[in-house]
Amino acid sequence: MNRLRGLLTRGVWPSVVAIVLVLISMRPGPRPSGPVTELGQAPRLMPALEGVVLAPNIAAPGLRVNEPGTAWYVTLRGARGQVAASGRRQDLRFAPRLWQRLLATNRGAKLTLTVYVRRGGTWTRYAPVDLSVAAEPVDRYLVYRLLTPLYNLARDVGIYERDLTGYRERVVMRGRQTGGCVNCHSFWQGSGQRFTLGVRSSTFGGRTLLVNGRSVVPLKQPIGYGSWHPDGRIAVYSSNQVRQFFHAAGEETRDVFDLSSGLTVFDAGTRSFSTTPELSAPDYLYTYPCWAPDGKTLYFARARRTWPGGELIPPPGYDQVRYNLMRIAYDPCNGAWGKAEVLLSGETAKRSYVFPRVSPDGRWLLYTACDYGCFPIHRPNSDLGLIDLRSGQAQPVPINSDRADTWHSWSSNGRWVVFASKRADGLFTKLYLSYFDTDGRLHPPLLLPQSRADYYDMFWHSYNVPEFVTQPVRASAGQLGRAARSRHAAPAPLPPELAQQAPSMR
Repeated sequence: MNRLRGLLTRGVWPSVVAIVLVLISMRPGPRPSGPVTELGQAPRLMPALEGVVLAPNIAAPGLRVNEPGTAWYVTLRGARGQVAASGRRQDLRFAPRLWQRLLATNRGAKLTLTVYVRRGGTWTRYAPVDLSVAAEPVDRYLVYRLLTPLYNLARDVGIYERDLTGYRERVVMRGRQTGGCVNCHSFWQGSGQRFTLGVRSSTFGGRTLLVNGRSVVPLKQPIGYGSWHPDGRIAVYSSNQVRQFFHAAGEETRDVFDLSSGLTVFDAGTRSFSTTPELSAPDYLYTYPCWAPDGKTLYFARARRTWPGGELIPPPGYDQVRYNLMRIAYDPCNGAWGKAEVLLSGETAKRSYVFPRVSPDGRWLLYTACDYGCFPIHRPNSDLGLIDLRSGQAQPVPINSDRADTWHSWSSNGRWVVFASKRADGLFTKLYLSYFDTDGRLHPPLLLPQSRADYYDMFWHSYNVPEFVTQPVRASAGQLGRAARSRHAAPAPLPPELAQQAPSMR
């Protein structure tokens, strides 16, 4: 019963009804026959496919042809084979096995999608749509957080894992297991076997769940955004006093900011936290740490704190806070830190630069730019930015939209980027997969595939903080929930200078 209730609250019941209606009305569609009228324009498709590079192991997306008619027929053809879908409804599906075979046999090659629409007794053929298949696969699993747009109830927040070769999504942990919030998942080297997860509950208190395989150790300290050092011995997390308030009007009425924040170093061996003045000076705000692949540089975002202590919400000048993109050297042999330096100045550009993520080869740094603050998902003008760390030069990012684009992550081979965007409707964030080629170009993205084209029409949650993982999470949701509720959590206090900065919901 609890499982059924959980499914219904996530909007699955309308989806079940839709499936039944589709199955009732779905009959094999006719193939084009007789005279065919040529139309020089490309068809309107959902998801968009023009110029998209498909991962050779990605699941087939449910396809909607947004062109009026009485029957629809689509072919996807490569040099080695083709697959077709047809029906008397605009929403079509490719046979999964035939789709997988087509992509496998056309790896690294071009594909052409052709759409036919029947109106009355005449078929019309639209201009072909060109796309391709990459040679490199995408990591099989994707972990993300789902939440309702206003997240008024923390218990509705959950962490989920998706198998990208199909459509299976499973719960990692939900807030309702503790009556609180789950957030800030951080994986070591993209492994679902070793990670941390932050939990906060008014009943059970704050927790950091330290996971190794099926072992889950609860620590009495919630965490913020984090990044594991490549050697797996330490991780760096943000510790934030996050506050939310609302504007009376505007395209985006929600606003979030850090009242105070710092970075803390977690030692997995001793299960203790520490910090350094370069990462926790009281005059600054710190967030979004990210290690370079060689473990010798830590990237993060830092802004000057312009208000005194206290709980005035919002504080004066909150909309003038612009974060610099920073880096600091680290010596893995003796644990010594260097001096923090500015990589990209938000103060100079009058933009806020946050959420740095370094590619696995260490050459590229992807970040998000917004007009102020450190929560770009609530800034409609947020865009992805890219720096070539070899030359220090900024690179164009052609996949940005006119709505918020952020929450990005690299695949383990560095050829794929997943990011969250509100480009579809301005309200719900959805996930998109973009191919990143060897010349540093991001190609037109593919909306995270679902088995049905109408899936997102009835999906009432937003995605954020997606992370590619190469292995599935082994610890069960039950294990994680029991650890979060445990009375035997190990003490792991923050350093005194950060003790007042407890992470809040993100």
